[in-house]
Amino acid sequence: MTSHLETRLNLPELNPKDEHFAVDAVNAVLTLAIDCGASDIHLQPRAAGWEILFRVDGVLSVRGTLPGGGSGDPVSRMMVLAGLPTYRSGTPMEGRLAWSGTEDEKRTQGTISMRLGVFPTVHGPRGVVRILRQQGAFETVSSLGLDDEQQKTLVTLCEQTNGLVLLSGPAGSGKTTTMYALLREIAAGKPRRSVMTIEDPVETLVESISQSELDPVSGLTLASALKSAVRQDSEVLLVSEIRDPETAEAAVQASLTGHLIFSSLHSTDVASALRRLTQLGVPHHLVRSGVRAVINQRLLRRICKTCHADQTHSSSDQTHSSSVRARQATVHATSDGCADCTGTGYQGRVAISQIVRLDTRDPVGEALADTLQAGESIQKMRTAAREQGAVDLHDMAASYVQRGVTDAAEVYRVLGKR
Repeated sequence: MTSHLETRLNLPELNPKDEHFAVDAVNAVLTLAIDCGASDIHLQPRAAGWEILFRVDGVLSVRGTLPGGGSGDPVSRMMVLAGLPTYRSGTPMEGRLAWSGTEDEKRTQGTISMRLGVFPTVHGPRGVVRILRQQGAFETVSSLGLDDEQQKTLVTLCEQTNGLVLLSGPAGSGKTTTMYALLREIAAGKPRRSVMTIEDPVETLVESISQSELDPVSGLTLASALKSAVRQDSEVLLVSEIRDPETAEAAVQASLTGHLIFSSLHSTDVASALRRLTQLGVPHHLVRSGVRAVINQRLLRRICKTCHADQTHSSSDQTHSSSVRARQATVHATSDGCADCTGTGYQGRVAISQIVRLDTRDPVGEALADTLQAGESIQKMRTAAREQGAVDLHDMAASYVQRGVTDAAEVYRVLGKR
């Protein structure tokens, strides 16, 4: 089956010996990636050319190939756009580029910021482009798609004057998007509050707040920037990620001295996020007194509405006991020719979140804090949380499957087996 990329752009027909090959190839790939809503583009060098992959809705798939054999190199072209020295392609490098495309594309979508990472391979430099999120979507708490109770909890957290709010989850689970929405909620409030960010890198520019980007070469690390930011008369601080003991200590200390801190942590659930802080050297009693809440989040792909409509019609006569299996089988059978989802069976994503507060008002948070301080295992912490009525991400995902928003295969892909 011809890939969607090849159908739209005929990449294999580009002549690698043409002097404009690299420019035309990059223009074509970036244009389609933006049209597809891709978050990442992979240009992987192979012996005969380049393999092109897009990450759409969190899933990576091959979208076409570029022929080799000429002097033009699309990865080198991207390095030029990002201001990186092409003569150092044997060294890992990172850079930023702004893309506006044709005049028509510039008028409709403006300039789009991207981040390029280059890594040497045996066939030449490998390029990965992260397309930084566009303005307009998921800018407010209400646009995140969470239920009313969770939205109220997030707004309440934005109204706090101190404490550490942690976003947990793997890469690509929407943590940064949620933190930006929380900052916009705060920035729009009255009276005005002083909001600063320390990011690596800045992904989206937000008005009314001061944003800074790390520069390890000049000594601006997360920990050092955080220590300086608290002396800038700041009230709210976003720290892109807690990943070392020094940053963890600085974030917790700032949360105890009249600052509201938002940050992210790579962990699988709320219990492991709290345990991770102690592993980074934060004492149990400071975790309990400094952490205001932990938000554990994932993104699930939605079943394509077009495919869903087709499979609902074809499986309407199935019995209840077999309807879920029949529905999933028909989705994949009818999605192959679907233009809306390019044959994947899914289109768009929905966020599921577990929010646990550690401010003595949430029995689940109290149970986790007690077992953490008692030195219990993560499994015992999870058991204690469930005994207090914790609803985890598997429970939330199951309700989305029952409502036909997503399917069991997608839940297994994202959350694994319970």
